[in-house]
Amino acid sequence: MAEQGHSSDEEVEEAPGMARSLGLRMQKKLLGMTVKSKSVAKAFVDDNTGELLDNLYEVAKMYHKDSKPAKKFMKNMIKIFVKIGFLYNKSQLNDEEQEIGRKLQSKLKMAILTVISYHDVAFTFDAAFLTGLFTGIKEQLHALIARHLTDRSKERVDHVFQFFCNADMLAHLYTDPAYKDVFERVIRCLNKIVESNVL
Repeated sequence: MAEQGHSSDEEVEEAPGMARSLGLRMQKKLLGMTVKSKSVAKAFVDDNTGELLDNLYEVAKMYHKDSKPAKKFMKNMIKIFVKIGFLYNKSQLNDEEQEIGRKLQSKLKMAILTVISYHDVAFTFDAAFLTGLFTGIKEQLHALIARHLTDRSKERVDHVFQFFCNADMLAHLYTDPAYKDVFERVIRCLNKIVESNVL
């Protein structure tokens, strides 16, 4: 399933809960959905995921010291997130791709547990190991979407993982006191994901 086209990245109004409101806009645009209730919205972005996206946006904005690249990062991540959800919900993946999806899920869970562990156990942060995990996730994601999405979507994946594989940004999360509060919120969201057994 290839994309049906794309539009330019419009400016997004800065507001609390920006990622969640943007997520709903993306869903309506990409899937032709009319989001009429909270339950429909949660089919793609639940409350905890929305909170996680909000906090990742804050991290990106702090790191770049500019909201514009943070918005682009967030929009690209949500677009990929929604489109992959669509592939699963519409049973578009063949057996080989479903196996890739299981490997992707396993790698994602390992990355989340590693991020949490590095936070909980002092002086264990290893940027090279963590960026290696994120690189592995990116490679599996490319394999999953190769048959379905356009080159533009593949570029979005690369853009998103430029951020997650940025060793300097990761070092700021673990060592810079300015990031402490937002990183605590990220960790809280990740712990909820682990506790819910969605991976």
